[in-house]
Amino acid sequence: MEVEAAVRASGDSVMRAKYGRAVYVVQRAFALYPFDEIAFSFNGGKDSTVLLHLLRAGYYLHRTSSGNGDQTDCTIQNCPMRTIYFEDPTAFPEINSFTYDTASTYGLPLETIRTDFKSGLEALLKEKPTKAIFLGTRNGDPNAVGQEEFSPSSPGWPPFMRVNPILDWSYRDVWSFLLTCKVNYCSLYDQGYTSIGSIHDTVPNAQLSDGLGGFKPAYMLTDGTLERAGRANKVNKKKEVDGYSETSSITSAKPRQQQMSRL
Repeated sequence: MEVEAAVRASGDSVMRAKYGRAVYVVQRAFALYPFDEIAFSFNGGKDSTVLLHLLRAGYYLHRTSSGNGDQTDCTIQNCPMRTIYFEDPTAFPEINSFTYDTASTYGLPLETIRTDFKSGLEALLKEKPTKAIFLGTRNGDPNAVGQEEFSPSSPGWPPFMRVNPILDWSYRDVWSFLLTCKVNYCSLYDQGYTSIGSIHDTVPNAQLSDGLGGFKPAYMLTDGTLERAGRANKVNKKKEVDGYSETSSITSAKPRQQQMSRL
């Protein structure tokens, strides 16, 4: 499995350790819950892209270690998990395109929600019981306060377990993983965007200006505390990709206008 092989061959010991812990959390969830009662919240941002490939690796290891999968079977290398996408009309076209293209590439059964988050989630969970949802929440996200790797949903929301495999990952960890594994990510990150919200509140990060009117790629930002420097101070609080708006929307009991997160 190419992700597992790339990480194990990496000289980045910190990233290898973070990967090992995250994959353990993924496999633990697969052991605790029936596969058809688990979902993945995907939004096309860098954090959820990392999570996608951790799920692929965890699913592969889970299936092959239990003797229930052929290592050459592409199905067990793609993790065909129920996938939820909260689409918003103010999202960047590049985010939408990447999300749908990625779902097609990896055989993700994508379910798109275009209503408000809470109503859409309630309808989806009523249609098909779901006990756990994988999220790309990271410490530092506004919605991450008080969360652990396994955290029940907030009061007032449908009951399910929030599974947060990359909760302790830093900005550096995210890019180390994506570059090590040589996986595709949204093209906006190569245009200087380091945290992506809506088209109304997001610009390239000035810290990555090349001095010639352009911007260097997001992975060249050396200070992870400036990840959100391209975000407006007074944001339109409808949508975030980095920061996981869908993550916050399904993990917080706050009204939609107060739900903020990071892509």
